[in-house]
Amino acid sequence: MSEAIHSKLENEILTGKVIDNICRELARRGWSLKTLADRADLPYETVKKLLNGKITRPSFICIWQIANAFGCSTDSLAGRSDPSRAALEQISENASELLRIISNISALSDHIG
Repeated sequence: MSEAIHSKLENEILTGKVIDNICRELARRGWSLKTLADRADLPYETVKKLLNGKITRPSFICIWQIANAFGCSTDSLAGRSDPSRAALEQISENASELLRIISNISALSDHIG
């Protein structure tokens, strides 16, 4: 595969991931395209064309403004994991497990004592 075709394919895949993640965020928040456009300070037509696939290479500024509207990173919209978020989720899971263990110890202590 030539370099140009490979690059074009990568761009299409990345744009598809971004569009999928924007749609997921819109659904999760119950936002309309108009709401996103307003909050991202973008023209409605730009948001509409992006999500309809008519803009195949959105500008970084456009994606950055959408990410800011959602309160997430551009990496998140691109489908890349956010290391700090993953770390916080792991800490939360560990804290829940620790609380469960403490509760069990407390219950055993009450039962023995």
